[in-house]
Amino acid sequence: MLGVIRPRDDQRLPLEPAILMEQTEGILETMRGLEPKRFEELIADIWQERQNWDTKPLQGSRDHGVDVIGQPPGGGPKTALQAKRYGPGNPVREPQIREYAALRQQHPDVEGVTVVTTGRFTKSAREIADHLDVKLINGEQLARLVVEYDAIEILEWYDAGKPRDWYE
Repeated sequence: MLGVIRPRDDQRLPLEPAILMEQTEGILETMRGLEPKRFEELIADIWQERQNWDTKPLQGSRDHGVDVIGQPPGGGPKTALQAKRYGPGNPVREPQIREYAALRQQHPDVEGVTVVTTGRFTKSAREIADHLDVKLINGEQLARLVVEYDAIEILEWYDAGKPRDWYE
């Protein structure tokens, strides 16, 4: 599957279901509080720092609608990552998925498209994504990835405004 990060067995942290559920809402709330550009950078950093992808957040008018271009370790096919910082009452809808699926045509070296949201996807969005081979990661799945990849410190760094002295 292009663009979907999956922990290798040596990267997974043991999770208690109750702890995971408790952390999920706090993680989502923190991510939803980030500025949209910071959220896109966070997604790029999680893919890069915890999954060893080569990622490049794209800026403004040069991005042609793509937030991040990512390539898995070993140089596999590139994936366009679309990062949507949405609240629980604002789902990603079918027309948006159709639009994001077209990102492949705008970047000739991109084969996959993954949409990552802090919210959810409508049923019709999930159905068309399956049909158009667009990978989806909803808010709950994203929060689980943050926990499973031990990326909470990265999220906290973004939440603190990415201070330069964070790791000193």
